[in-house]
Amino acid sequence: MNSVKKNKEHRMSRPHHPLAPLAAAALGAALLAGCAVPGGKPYETPALELPSGGAAAPAIAADWWKSFGDAQLDALVDEALKNNRDLARAIARIDESRALLRIARADLGPSVTAGASATRQRLSQNGTFPLGGMPAVSNDYRASLNVAYEVDLWGRAASASRAAREDLLSSEYARDTLRTALAAQVVQSYAALQAFDAQYALYNRSVDAQRDGLKLQHLRFDSGDISELDIRQLEAELLANEAQLPKIDRARGEAERALALVLGRAPRAMLEQGVQRGAWPQAGTMGMQGPLTGTSSTVPEGLPSDLLLRRPDVQAAEARLRAAGARVDAARAAYFPSISLTGEFGGESTQLSKLTNGSSMLWNVIASLTQPIWGSGRIDAQNEAAQARRQQVELDYRDSVATAFKEARDALGAYGEARASLQSSRQRADALSRAAQLTKLRYNSGESSRLDVINAERMALNAQAEIADTQRALIAAQADVFRAFGGGWKVPEQQASK
Repeated sequence: MNSVKKNKEHRMSRPHHPLAPLAAAALGAALLAGCAVPGGKPYETPALELPSGGAAAPAIAADWWKSFGDAQLDALVDEALKNNRDLARAIARIDESRALLRIARADLGPSVTAGASATRQRLSQNGTFPLGGMPAVSNDYRASLNVAYEVDLWGRAASASRAAREDLLSSEYARDTLRTALAAQVVQSYAALQAFDAQYALYNRSVDAQRDGLKLQHLRFDSGDISELDIRQLEAELLANEAQLPKIDRARGEAERALALVLGRAPRAMLEQGVQRGAWPQAGTMGMQGPLTGTSSTVPEGLPSDLLLRRPDVQAAEARLRAAGARVDAARAAYFPSISLTGEFGGESTQLSKLTNGSSMLWNVIASLTQPIWGSGRIDAQNEAAQARRQQVELDYRDSVATAFKEARDALGAYGEARASLQSSRQRADALSRAAQLTKLRYNSGESSRLDVINAERMALNAQAEIADTQRALIAAQADVFRAFGGGWKVPEQQASK
């Protein structure tokens, strides 16, 4: 009996570890959090009415522009992807989203801070509270380690972290969307430059030929073989073609500077450094060497539903929708009580040399529960605002899906039209070229007038210039097909942040 009493007295007199209450409270909070209701189910994408049937989407390489077989084009796309300022801003937004995700994740764990202070003060001996023999001047030294932790019982912090995670994915998908659009823009601008080059060269050759021909006709006029009317008509046609050269050159310069801006070049380089380009294919060959031409069987007639998995803009809209759903869960958690744990361990002494003594030790553990009672409808308003934002984002998602299928169908239609237009332009140019030759023969035999020859040659020249424009349109349509089917970006499972 005496031994039992002694053991009991020994246990009662044994000092407790100063951090034991804090550890017990933290353990209790962890057990409580483990039994807590989760912060919300993962958001499910709303069901949509998608086109039925259709072949599978064609496999599109990430560097699809290389299928054009132009090394200079490849270099320009690489330059744009490296230096474009819009793309740099998109990458900076990814860095920001990644940092915000780390902040949100930090709210799930405890925060630990250390503090130290030194105070020297003098109290009034004639004040409200007399010193009563205490020294008027005193020192106080304090050093402590502070721990604070909010038990995420209702999943508010977890929902906020999930929303930040989806925001990061959305920013990555937005970057990929911009990469795809940027590559397509470079290809289309490059094709426009080559078309202007071809048209300028065509009109320049025509003007040179007309000038040489006019010299000969002046000799014939001087000898009385032709009339002044023939000379004036030839001069007027020459002036008309000469007037086209500065117009084409101006348009070419504007297109070149616009492309230099997309490439991210500095103002000086944009104005002084030209855009290098490869040789423009001879008339009749462009479109036969393009990456889609000759392989039309790989371009689906229908619109495959897996298009939604290929388009980064659709993936970005879905990520924003999941983020909005997570924020609704976080707003709903504000209706429930919050539990916070705080603890402090350290020392305090009037003498710095005694700050680490056992008698100077101090500690405290505080557990607090806060339940909202009345806040003038603030929580209700915040929850309704989160619900309304989620509804807006869902409508944006539905629009992005509809836009994806519309753009895919439009791109396929434009591509088919461009191929047919190029074939018709070639046939028309051949026919008008032959007509101009026949008209000239008729003029030499006296059956047609000089004006008939001029009109026939003008139509043949315009038809040749039209071929360059339809070649440009075909390349632009090919680029739009690649963009519409989500070419040039990483598939979702390859995203670096996952």
